[in-house]
Amino acid sequence: MKFVIGSVQFGINYGINNFCGIPSDAELRGILHKAISNKINIIDTAAAYGDAEFRLGQLSQGEFQFISKFPNVTRKENIYEHFLNSSKNLGTSLLYGYMAHNANVLIENPEYWHELVRLKLEKKVLKIGYSLYNPEQLDTLLSLGYVPDIVQFPYSLLDRKFETSFDKLKDLNTEIHVRSVFLQGLYFKNPSSLQGNLATLNAPLTQLNEISKLYSIPMASLALSFVHYQDNIDKVVIGVDSVKQLEENIAFISTNKNIHKAIHAIRNIKIINPELLNPSNW
Repeated sequence: MKFVIGSVQFGINYGINNFCGIPSDAELRGILHKAISNKINIIDTAAAYGDAEFRLGQLSQGEFQFISKFPNVTRKENIYEHFLNSSKNLGTSLLYGYMAHNANVLIENPEYWHELVRLKLEKKVLKIGYSLYNPEQLDTLLSLGYVPDIVQFPYSLLDRKFETSFDKLKDLNTEIHVRSVFLQGLYFKNPSSLQGNLATLNAPLTQLNEISKLYSIPMASLALSFVHYQDNIDKVVIGVDSVKQLEENIAFISTNKNIHKAIHAIRNIKIINPELLNPSNW
């Protein structure tokens, strides 16, 4: 499975379509069991996700590998401190990945990247990298010589700004992990319900709904299949807050014979205000 379990919902309320809140311990155990039974064994987490790391450490029973991220820090020593805290909470001495939660801190503080390299050389971390918000960050980081083992960035039906970076990253043997494939639930909204500046996304969201209807592919299936069938994408981070939701996501990878026609049609949708595909601008 390309899926990686995103854990932000395990520690804080997150997402405009999340009506379930933070899952209970019993529900979280069920999610983890369902993930393992479907060969999903990597969890993406972060120091910023409330008590998600601690809960995962208590409930995961050593069956998962973890990718964690350090927040904005004021000195390089803080990175090691955050790493130790995350490792302790997660109950492991070796992380699959460790990343800057905001790549800008690496741009502004070159010594931070060298601290990540040190953690990798000391075999405390298998892979290092950074979480991105725009391609300009990636271009700057690569120009500085910070070649990542992993990058994570938003990518979805309408938000395709990183596609021009795919070939470059694959040439560097970088794992590409994508997040926000449902754009925090925006794709499930009724287009006519969008208000304020989001109202300008009414037209492209309406087009998505028309494609979904034309090819008889549910929106969730369309969103997940769009990223699943992208060969350059190694992992897809999906946030879930219930066992049922995880089961649905697993089942939503489409085998519809028209899925590739639908994907072609999606690529022809034009976005007038691409900046609104960044939830921070909502």
